[in-house]
Amino acid sequence: MKPISSFILLVSVLLCNFISFGQAHIVDSLQNLMATANDTTQINLLRKMSIHSRSMSKENSVEYGLKSLEKAREIGFVAGEIKALYVLGATYGMTDDYVESLSYLNQCLDLALKNNDFYYVQSVYNGMGIVYKRIGDYPKSQEYYLKGLELYDSLGITKGNSSVYMNLGVLYDLMNEDEKAKKSYEKVLEVYEGDNREDMEHKVNLNLGVLYLKNDSYNEALEKFLPLVDYFKSVDDKWDLCIVYGNIGNCYIPLNQLELAQEYLLKSLEIAKQMSLQQEINVAYQNLAKLEFKRRNYSKAIEYSKKNLESLDLIGQTAQKKEGHFQAYEIYEAMGQYPKAIEHLKQSMAYKDSLLNETKIKEIQSLQIKHEVYIKDKELKENQLQMALLSSDIEANNKRIVYLSLITALLLISAGLLFFGLRNKIKSNRELHEKTVLISEQKELIGQMNQELEKRMLRAQMNPHFIFNSLNSIQYLINTDDKKNALKYLSKFAKLLRQVLESSININLSLKEEIQLLKIYVELESLRFDNSFKYTFTVDKNLDVEEYEVPMLLVQPYIENAIIHGLMPKEGEKKLKIIFNDKDEYIECIIEDNGVGITKKSEGTTIQRPSRGMSITAKRIEMLKRFSDQELVTIENLENGTRVTILIPKNH
Repeated sequence: MKPISSFILLVSVLLCNFISFGQAHIVDSLQNLMATANDTTQINLLRKMSIHSRSMSKENSVEYGLKSLEKAREIGFVAGEIKALYVLGATYGMTDDYVESLSYLNQCLDLALKNNDFYYVQSVYNGMGIVYKRIGDYPKSQEYYLKGLELYDSLGITKGNSSVYMNLGVLYDLMNEDEKAKKSYEKVLEVYEGDNREDMEHKVNLNLGVLYLKNDSYNEALEKFLPLVDYFKSVDDKWDLCIVYGNIGNCYIPLNQLELAQEYLLKSLEIAKQMSLQQEINVAYQNLAKLEFKRRNYSKAIEYSKKNLESLDLIGQTAQKKEGHFQAYEIYEAMGQYPKAIEHLKQSMAYKDSLLNETKIKEIQSLQIKHEVYIKDKELKENQLQMALLSSDIEANNKRIVYLSLITALLLISAGLLFFGLRNKIKSNRELHEKTVLISEQKELIGQMNQELEKRMLRAQMNPHFIFNSLNSIQYLINTDDKKNALKYLSKFAKLLRQVLESSININLSLKEEIQLLKIYVELESLRFDNSFKYTFTVDKNLDVEEYEVPMLLVQPYIENAIIHGLMPKEGEKKLKIIFNDKDEYIECIIEDNGVGITKKSEGTTIQRPSRGMSITAKRIEMLKRFSDQELVTIENLENGTRVTILIPKNH
């Protein structure tokens, strides 16, 4: 099992202890001060209440943060607005809502840069580094940490650099860039300017020791770990003492100093049990089992292994359970108890498969988070633009009202009381007419916005479906050990994904770009199925592919159906034709295959799950029907195969 850095665990324990001493009391005290505070003080109090509420309630913390932000904007207090945005970003990040976290941190960064608030610029860089590290985007995390350091260097500031270097060291450790991690940890002490240098030195040495242990440099690791024992005893830090004992014992096992290994591992287990440190109890049991296995004392080894597996059922993660069952398998195999050995090997393999699935899910979630952040930032900028336009309209309206009032006053003085009633009537009619016109314009604008949003929502659903199918194809080739085609497929998929992402801000594409995307897709499917089918693309010479735009990937699900459900079940020669014709008000797309046809596709007994891509495409076709009274999709069952004809209105 990989050693655990006590520095990270220590932060968590201190935070929990701090919370237990009265966060609720602090919030109550701050609330009592609100009644007599001025506006600026109220903003700061709300921000502090948000910070102290994080450990108790995310909802309360967010509520206080939003109130602080709203009040700061209301009175034009820019410094308070920057701080409130940062607090909201940090709160969402600590509660794993990374989309909202990055949204608020980006807003904070823009405002801090605009107002030369470099303290919060650097704080945002550090915060973004942490968020991107948590979602697994290590290069992006590194980029923001380095931006923070560059900013400090440009301003000639050194205080605070140590925490950034510590974060970089942890990141490089996760990236398995050990030399960079080591240099970052050493840099921590070089730039540290705090009051407790001795404590910081021990934290750095602990992390360096963990790094050496991970790389099997046991003597170097012991040089870092052993001096820490006396220090943690002197400050009565049992938590870190427990971890150091465990790491020392773990070093002595491969060095064949088994008596010393047992001594330190039992010390670690004793403290872990006293403090109910379940994670460290697991580590101790597993290492003691490893120690007894090395001694060939299999009965004692299996005893510790069983205790490890029992405790893992309480808190263990998938990776730990996989290791625990594999260790039990090795012990039972050495004992000659093969049925039990096979049972634990199966368990280990099951957790291995589960771990692979978790990794894949995390990768997909990371992509989704990035996509959602992009969409949210785009919507935010659009909203800001709309607010600016609305403010401009209101200002112009106010000026108009002022001018009209002045003219009216002059007319009242000139015309006298005889025209008073008539003037009021004319003024009322004019205002009523303006409101009617304004309401009509707003109604039309809202309708247009609704149509645009509906298109964007369907597009946003379509692209993940298409990308997920391509990822499945790559996984299929890797699983079948077809490395050559897997590399080809991956290269073409990267090209396809780049084109999709480059055009992601548009709802429609030019017909030329759409055909290029479809060609790459069909090439990918051809590679996936060992070039088992032939395909052709034919474009009417009268059709201007650069003039007309079409909804992105509209016809792709029909091509996918033709390949998967039409051609693949067929024996013999397989052909696919994709034709684009110019038909007056429409672009006609014909997808024709010589596969098994519609009737034969439905004769089997297996019930197929409805296609997510086809259901989304059906909605997109329904939207296009607003521009045409004609049936847009026709499906024909040919004598040998199927023909799908799609009409795309040119004026959509």
